[in-house]
Amino acid sequence: MKKRSARPSATRHHQRRFGERQISADDETPGVHADRPLQLAGRSDAADELADEVESNALVDNATAIYDVIRPYTRAILLGLAGALLAAVAWILVSSQQAALQSQGWDAYLAAVSSGDPAALNEVTTRHAGTPAADWSRLMLAEMSLEEGTQLLFADRDRALPRLQSAVDLYAGILSDKPQAILAERATFGIAKARESMGQLDEARQGYEALASDFPTSALAGMARQRSKALAGDSATEWYSWFAAQKMTPPVPPAAAAETGASETGADAAPAAPADGAVPPE
Repeated sequence: MKKRSARPSATRHHQRRFGERQISADDETPGVHADRPLQLAGRSDAADELADEVESNALVDNATAIYDVIRPYTRAILLGLAGALLAAVAWILVSSQQAALQSQGWDAYLAAVSSGDPAALNEVTTRHAGTPAADWSRLMLAEMSLEEGTQLLFADRDRALPRLQSAVDLYAGILSDKPQAILAERATFGIAKARESMGQLDEARQGYEALASDFPTSALAGMARQRSKALAGDSATEWYSWFAAQKMTPPVPPAAAAETGASETGADAAPAAPADGAVPPE
């Protein structure tokens, strides 16, 4: 009996094992089977580290390039920064000194006003020039001159007019510096009042009208409008003309009066008003 050959069976077995290996190899190869999704592996930690290192190197390269550009100017930049720092420090010191000087100026001003001494006010204007305390000291000096000059009009005209002119000059000096509102208001009103006392009625009216126009909400605006209206009438002109014609001289001392037998001389009493009943200005 003829024996069957075992070769075909061995061949089939070999083919089956080869096919399994081929399928296994295909499974390990991405994209072999169209019906299987392509599986891409994510970046590993090593890849992430490499990317970060590349970015860091790019930043370093950019910083190096910038430094290479500014390196020739490094000294100038450092000097500029140092100068700016010194300027800031100097500004702080100057501001502190100015604040201290202003405080000292106000203390001196208050002491001078309390004493009522013109010499003390003059010292404030000199030692603290350019400060608000100095400006207010000048205003106080002007108002003291105005008050003194107005009172002297009824006693000694020769002394009164220079004092009134001194007040005008002081007020004008304040206005020339373009001061803050309250100083400007009082200086404008003061110079108008001084000119009115000197008989310069047109200039006085202009000053009053300027105050009422420039500072309509000022506490002095209403009074300025009243004085401007009062000076516009003929009675004011007549009164000041009559008043200017009066001979105001200082009172004679009692001993001299006894020798001459005069009971009163000079301007011990205010002059009578004109017959038309005009009222002298305030």
